[in-house]
Parts: sequence; C-alpha cells; structure tokens
Amino acid sequence: MMISVNTLIFISGGLLFLFVFSWFKKAAIVVFKKELVSDNQKSVWPKLFQVFLVDWLVCVVGFFGTGFLFVAIFNQLQYQFLYKLVSLSI
Repeated sequence: MMISVNTLIFISGGLLFLFVFSWFKKAAIVVFKKELVSDNQKSVWPKLFQVFLVDWLVCVVGFFGTGFLFVAIFNQLQYQFLYKLVSLSI
C-alpha cells in the first residue's frame, strides 16, 4: 500500500501544529503550577478540566485545519508549477 504525497503533507502539517502548540502549552503549565501550589486547590481543578477540553478541541481542529491548509498550498503551488512548465514547452 502506497501513501500519497497529499497524505504525507497532511500528516506533516498536523504534526507541525501539534509540535508548536505543545511549546505554547509548556509555558501555560508553568502558570498553572503556581496556582496548584496555592491553598485554593478546589477551584483549580474545574479550571484545569475546562482547559483540557479547550486544548483538546484546539488540537483536533488545528491538526485537521493545518493539514488541509498544507495540502491546499501544496496543490496550488504544484498546479502553478506544472502550468508554467507546460507553457514553457509549448
């Protein structure tokens, strides 16, 4: 079974989004660690659950959105390159 170029570009776009988003989350975890150390721990856990749900949604939408964007850009550039190549050979 052969994987198409579009599939590879889609996956690489999604993985790139997850990699960049994880850098952002690393910084956010530092802020939440300070809140977890505080005395008011009962109010922190609902916030963390909400953050988890939002992050999950952002990861899913971002993965697919970035993947689609990478494939669309690749296809557009590919067709422009082929058009120029054909027009030069005529």
